[in-house]
Amino acid sequence: MKTIVNLILTITFVAVSFSSNAQQIIATSGGYFEQENISLSWTLGEPVIETFAGDNIILTQGFQQPYNFYLSQVLNIPAGWSGISAYVNPVNKGIEDIFGLQNPDFVILESMYGFFYPAGGVNTIVDWDYQTGYKIKAINDFNVTLKGTRLDPPMVNLAEGWNLIPVLASCGATTAEVFDGMGTVQIVKEVAGSNVYWPAFNIETLENLEAGKAYFVLTTESGSFTYPDCGKNSPLVNLMQTPQNFTSWNDLNYTSTSHTIAFPSQLLLASVIQQGDYIGAFTQAGFCAGRTKITDISSNVAVVAFSADNTTADADGFVPGEMIQFRVFRPGTNEEMILSLQFNPSMPNMGVYENHGLSAALDITIYPSSTPETLKIISMVYPNPSHGQFSLTMNTWPEKLQIYLMDTKGRVIDILKPGKKPNGSAYQFNLQELPGGIYFLKLVYNNTIENKKIVIH
Repeated sequence: MKTIVNLILTITFVAVSFSSNAQQIIATSGGYFEQENISLSWTLGEPVIETFAGDNIILTQGFQQPYNFYLSQVLNIPAGWSGISAYVNPVNKGIEDIFGLQNPDFVILESMYGFFYPAGGVNTIVDWDYQTGYKIKAINDFNVTLKGTRLDPPMVNLAEGWNLIPVLASCGATTAEVFDGMGTVQIVKEVAGSNVYWPAFNIETLENLEAGKAYFVLTTESGSFTYPDCGKNSPLVNLMQTPQNFTSWNDLNYTSTSHTIAFPSQLLLASVIQQGDYIGAFTQAGFCAGRTKITDISSNVAVVAFSADNTTADADGFVPGEMIQFRVFRPGTNEEMILSLQFNPSMPNMGVYENHGLSAALDITIYPSSTPETLKIISMVYPNPSHGQFSLTMNTWPEKLQIYLMDTKGRVIDILKPGKKPNGSAYQFNLQELPGGIYFLKLVYNNTIENKKIVIH
């Protein structure tokens, strides 16, 4: 600063004495200086002509050369499915330019409303939108560099229902500092991951929102939030994104859509489930498509069940409408048990898989794996209560199943015979002609009787 002031005083003396124009370098950095009879502003640039005007001198150096103020963000895209987003507004927004039509490791990019699928010749996304997150699938790891401008303010708009949100802060943020106090937010979950933030069940395995990633958020109404300023904060990361498999079950296929099931701690404590056990979600074909370890028997846990991969023909996950089966694995004894669940009717899906579905266990019955096959049949009626339209799902459909519809006095109103159906499928029946009230379904199969209570509004 001393050098600048001396320079200014020298210029002032020359200007006042000679009222002349001179061509010279004023400074090699930018700034502003002001005294009673002179003000000086300058920027990085080439030499220009300084203008002096009488006793009240104004000296300005013009800016002569461009300067690149763009930020760069590197997206690290892993093999398989993941969620990505950017905290810059890219200069080049073209999706085909960003990912390349000939990238051998790129498979597909999806938003909530479109997708870019080079193998199919389809691009309904067209341009990158920093206000949303994306789901992406890659064959092998690769990187993409985005150059653009900083987002100010880093605000995200939320629509009612499901959103796929970006992380607009270079350091990320904690889920608590972003969502605590937002009563409209029902659940936040990873793309292709098992961590969730579910306030209603006090489940917070998703602690951090990482820069470069995207997350699903369910809200009851539209709104917005702004990421906190990074300052000198270091980037936040989630550890152990893909836990090791210590069970006898297959490895999980972490796809881009999932169904989340809550297991309240009081049910775990009242059952024979122990700390260290695993709860797994299984398809009707016996494929494990969701798994969680019980690390604290006194805490609520969530099992995230993944859908089948929509880019392959493999039966590697759930399909909508499929009944979810559950098992318990105990590593210490290599023991497997079968779970039969009743589900909380306040949750929308009652254990039947739907993309972004939500279920919660209401009661648990555990059978040893050596139980006769007839006792392994798991059935469920949903929605219940309803206005008369019901669906019955069974993991195994007995060919000669008979369903006796009875009133509260035990009188048989009708006998339903679904016939042979694919295991895990649903049988729909309509009872809208009946008056509202409580009824019972008696399921009779293989010398086994099971009763279900249904309610018609």
